[in-house]
Amino acid sequence: MANDVLNLGGIVFTNYSTPDTMGAGGKQAMIVHKLPGGMRVIDTLGPDEAQISWRGHFFDNNAYDRALALDAMRAAGAVIPLTFAGQFRLVIIADFAYRIRRLPLWVEYSIDCTVVTNPMLGNIGAVQSSFDALVGDDLATADTVVDANAVGTVNIAPFQSAFGSEISPSTTLPFMSAG
Repeated sequence: MANDVLNLGGIVFTNYSTPDTMGAGGKQAMIVHKLPGGMRVIDTLGPDEAQISWRGHFFDNNAYDRALALDAMRAAGAVIPLTFAGQFRLVIIADFAYRIRRLPLWVEYSIDCTVVTNPMLGNIGAVQSSFDALVGDDLATADTVVDANAVGTVNIAPFQSAFGSEISPSTTLPFMSAG
């Protein structure tokens, strides 16, 4: 396979450093509601990516340097790119351990990566974007209310939708000055 290169955050695993096996996949996140009589209602929540783990060894003049670089990435906790077998993920190194067999040439390692995004599954970031949009809308509404209060008028429409007809233009809300 032409694009069968394992690369994690710029560290290329070639020759002796490639793992024997490497897995991917995951689960379907779901909630199962068990009802009387044995019936079930299942709410599917979307894909839950499994950890991507592998082990191997570095055996070259840069073995120790590459182990230290991967350990620094683990310590930083940054989101980094992972490519393997023609696939791409954004990951965080959750666990990295190494053992020096012969300094600086031979270092054994094991690594576990937590998947942040798998573009092959579609727009995983949509939930975060929706959350950001909702918070932004709420802040805009709050800003409108504060601006309206500063000039002596209040737009009560957002409060009427939340509290119903109990709110009227003459209602004084506890956090607003009657002015």
